[in-house]
Parts: sequence; C-alpha cells; structure tokens
Amino acid sequence: MKTSFSHAKISAMAMVVPQNRYNIDDELHTRYQGDIKKLNRIKKSVGLQYKYIVDEETSVSDLAEYGANILFNEYGLDKNTIDAIVVITQTPDFFIPATACYLHGKLDLPQTTLAFDINQSCAGFVYGLYTLFSMIENGGCKRILMVCGDTSSKSATEKMHEKNKFKTNITGDGVSISLLEYTQEKMQSFFELGNDGKSVKYLFKPFGAFKNPKPHEFDEPEWYNTEPKESYMNGLEIFNFATQKEPEAFESILEYAKCKKEDLDYIFLHQANKSIVDTIIKKLKLDPLKTPNDTITKYGNVNGATIPATICDTLDTATNPLSKKLKVELGGFGAGLSWANAILELDQNFWCKQTQIYKKDL
Repeated sequence: MKTSFSHAKISAMAMVVPQNRYNIDDELHTRYQGDIKKLNRIKKSVGLQYKYIVDEETSVSDLAEYGANILFNEYGLDKNTIDAIVVITQTPDFFIPATACYLHGKLDLPQTTLAFDINQSCAGFVYGLYTLFSMIENGGCKRILMVCGDTSSKSATEKMHEKNKFKTNITGDGVSISLLEYTQEKMQSFFELGNDGKSVKYLFKPFGAFKNPKPHEFDEPEWYNTEPKESYMNGLEIFNFATQKEPEAFESILEYAKCKKEDLDYIFLHQANKSIVDTIIKKLKLDPLKTPNDTITKYGNVNGATIPATICDTLDTATNPLSKKLKVELGGFGAGLSWANAILELDQNFWCKQTQIYKKDL
C-alpha cells in the first residue's frame, strides 16, 4: 500500500528509557559462563553492549508520561491543544482499557481528546505515522501525541533466558513521544506499508491472550514448547526477511517518491540487530555516515522505538538546532511480518532531545 500526504509533519520528539542499565560484560560469568569468545561474538554481530530494563512497577504509561512532560515543560506544548493521543505498543498497561485512555487521565488531557491504541511492534513507528498523518490530513485533528514503545522485559522471556544461559536476550525497554501536527506549508511525505500474515509463525507470542493454538496450526518446529508469555522467533527466517524485504521496500519508496538516495540527509532504520542493518547498508550501498547504527549498542532492541531513539540521539536539536530542512527515510520491519517505509521532511524548527533516563521520583 502506497500513499502520500502534504500537510502533516513531526514537530517534536522525546525518547525515554528506564533507570536500570545492564552491561553485557557483567554477564560474562553468569549468562555466558565465562565464555569470553561467545560474549565478544554477540557484541560484534548483534551489537549489544547495554540495555535499559524497567522494574516491576514501571510500565509503558509511566515512561510515556515522563516523556510527555518533557514536551509540555521544555518544548512548550499546551496540553489543551491536543486532539488525540495514540499509543503504539505490544506491552500495554492493561488488556482493558487501551493504554492511551489510561495515559489520557494521567496527563489530564481534555475530554475532547480522543484516545486509542495500535497493536504494532518493530514497524509500529512508521505504521503510526501513516495512521495519524491520515487523521491530520483529512482535517479531523490538528495536533496528535503519538507514543511508541514497549516494556518487553516484563514478559516471562527475560526470566526464561536467565534459566537458559545459552540464550541472549537483546531486548531493552523504552518509549518515544512525538508531536504530530497539521502544517499549512506544503510538506510532502510518502509511505509504503505491507504485511505477510502467512509468516506470523516466525515471530509471535503463541500463549497468554485469548487463543489457545494447537500444534498442527503452525508448521514451525519448537514454537509449541514456548512458555506462557514467552515469544518464539525463528532467527534465520527473520534475518532473511529483514535483509531481503527492507532493501526491496527502500528501493520502492525511493521510486514512488521520485527521490534518489543521495538526496536523503539521513536513513533511520529499525535496529533489531547490528548485522541486519550492516547487511542492508551494504546491499543498498548506503552512506554509513547517513545511516546511524549504534542504537542497539546503547539501549538494546527497543522494538518500535529504535527509530525515534536514533533520531533523538543523532539530531538532538534541543541542543543543536537544525540549520536547514532535512529529508529522511524511515524503515521499520518485524513481527507481523510487517514492514513500513516513509520519506518525509523535518523542518528547521523540528525539536528533539537526546534520549532521557526516566526518573521515577520526579
């Protein structure tokens, strides 16, 4: 599916990670049982060094509330002007109601502000932009707060990996908060999104919701042996999907937007794994200086929030304002199996702040 918009933009952005930082080096004699070669192999291929993990009490809404207050207090956003708040996550605070509804109350937003969730993961940031740009373009909303991120460590996966030392959990926790706005000035954006539902079996969480799948329903070995709340992933299939589909989608969005890759100021890709992004960079012959690839090293795989985390850390316009308008490409891919790409502009007034550490007591 392809579409374009002319009067919607990202105006501001903040990224928040929890306080608890873990260094993979500290796991040498626990998870890696003293195997320094394996530890170094993980650091080199996956790119993992640090990850930030929430405690038992902290949830997506807590991180999002902290980030929203950065926009209110530092960017100067008036909460009474927000027409909608949307949360894109696969780790909601509750099954009922939507996390956006709960966050709406925590932020004391007007009752005229609509609220809903979108269940998306690694492609969620771009899926969210497409959905909310549509709402802005049709005139229904002028200002929308978009939250994107997860607290994936709160699932049983982390606990299971503590028992299975041969597994490496690269997931980190983090949430982004973006202000999307109507702009009278023409700012062209282009989107292409897709999904391969027949490949759901390669990355999914089979148990814990309201379906109880049987062994014959997915012809994929081992998935049925996963524990409740634990995710199943066929790593090779996901690697192949990402390194084949994203280059195809990148070339397609360039053609649709009538844009050359040399015209892009930055390419911000989902950073699930350093090797995946390095492979995509090599296949597409991208400029590594325009394609940052160190987010997983600093924060682990923060799912849909890797793209905004990379934007915030690369640009940090709160400290270094832009000197010109930027043209950027965004590429997300993951569970679904879903993919989403966009080419859009960040105007000279775009505001973002380097990734912030959540401070619970403030």
